Amino acid sequence: MKKRAVACAALAAALVFFSSCVSTNKTDAADIQASSEKSSKKQKAKPVKKSKFDQDAFDEAYAKGDYAVCAGMLLGKGDKKNLVKNSLDADMLVYFTQNYTTAGKSFLDTYAMMQQTVSEMTAGKGLAASLGGENSIKYYGAEYERYLAWSMRLASALAAKENDVANGIMKDYVGTFMDEIQALRAQNEEIARGSEEKLDSDEFKRAAESLESAGLDLGVSGMVNAKPAAASAKYESSPFFNYLGTLAYAANKDFDHAQEFAALYNVDKSLVNDAVKVPAGKGRLEVVAFSGTIGRRSDASEGKTPSSFSLPISGVGIVTFHTKIAYPVFKEQKHAIDSVRVTLSNGESKKAVLVEDFDEAVKIDVAQKARGAYSRSVFRNVVKNSAAAASVIAAGIAVRQASDNAIASTLAQIVFSQAVAAASEAIVNLERADVRQGVYFPNKASAAGFSVDPGIYAVTLEYMSGPNVVEKKTIEKVVVEGGKVNVEVSLCEK
Repeated sequence: MKKRAVACAALAAALVFFSSCVSTNKTDAADIQASSEKSSKKQKAKPVKKSKFDQDAFDEAYAKGDYAVCAGMLLGKGDKKNLVKNSLDADMLVYFTQNYTTAGKSFLDTYAMMQQTVSEMTAGKGLAASLGGENSIKYYGAEYERYLAWSMRLASALAAKENDVANGIMKDYVGTFMDEIQALRAQNEEIARGSEEKLDSDEFKRAAESLESAGLDLGVSGMVNAKPAAASAKYESSPFFNYLGTLAYAANKDFDHAQEFAALYNVDKSLVNDAVKVPAGKGRLEVVAFSGTIGRRSDASEGKTPSSFSLPISGVGIVTFHTKIAYPVFKEQKHAIDSVRVTLSNGESKKAVLVEDFDEAVKIDVAQKARGAYSRSVFRNVVKNSAAAASVIAAGIAVRQASDNAIASTLAQIVFSQAVAAASEAIVNLERADVRQGVYFPNKASAAGFSVDPGIYAVTLEYMSGPNVVEKKTIEKVVVEGGKVNVEVSLCEK
């Protein structure tokens, strides 16, 4: 880590992007200069205003593409346990509005909020979910969400033509980000270890023994032994951010640092070879395409019937107890877009290369979290069922003792019924996995690069499902200068 930080400490660059006013590749230096100056003006977009959250109104606005309204409602929620999640989603919705300057600043603010929560993210607070429930603690954000927040900051700078912002992002990345992500990873691992150790705790053993002595067989040893396998992979870096970072240096004609950065972070050479060394007499145009929205996690217990166990209570009858083990899993889904074709106004056309599928990041995160969450769920089931069994046994005794008094017997029976109902609610209805995540991040990031004659171009992106075009978008007046790298960014959220 130290070696990597030292190697990159001197890396600093700004991104230079150009657009113009004519859809042709034939132009002169004066036209390019005029187009470049025009492109530096900041875009105007609908402002985001906080408002009261209403699910029906949110869904209606989202369907209409009124993302500023949606972002305002998320920011107006005021849900302290989900501030990070709601902020991440609001930031992406602002990005959808093409208000890139605001989006970039918002991602920075949210990342700062994420880092602030790390200091609060102690193992003790994490393990509070052992009895309180998976959603009982603040949402801190996953490792991959931090990488994505940085990627979207840089993408926002690309789109807004903010060279100084892009330069600052890269300096911070090689200077502080990697240390921060390592600290988060260490805390996540500590919480995961602590969760598994709960199943070896005296509290858990006593609860299991009390169930056994009461004659209630929940199959505790089987539940413990059925833990999901330990995660085999970590989300150690983002191929997409590393690709964008390389372009950031190259776009500033800092080709030495671009090559060094690409080598250090193992960026696919086929993606950046012509970007880090623009062919003589040519300019380089890199087109980045975001598509879809990120895949989601689900609850492993979703749709499954809780396991039932019976306990005979003397003088009362058979009482049924339930167990429901909840932990996160990745929910496979079909995305509307599976490829992107990029065509220039000079006739050149390419299928964009997939740089990163962010569903894979969710899968890795789920695998890292599942084992600990499973352990906490087993712990809750056993401890709560132990307490519930003691409660219904005591209520059953009260029923028997009051059998000679009709009124007392009826009241005791009511107490008994309430105890059983409470046990069922606590074990089944309240047992839910933590499936919180940012849901408006892109599903895929793809890229297509062109080495072309200097000039002004139109860039058409066809977002496709198989042979069918789902949506077509065109970026007009894109300027490419000789010996330089220009980067354009597009998004289709379908």
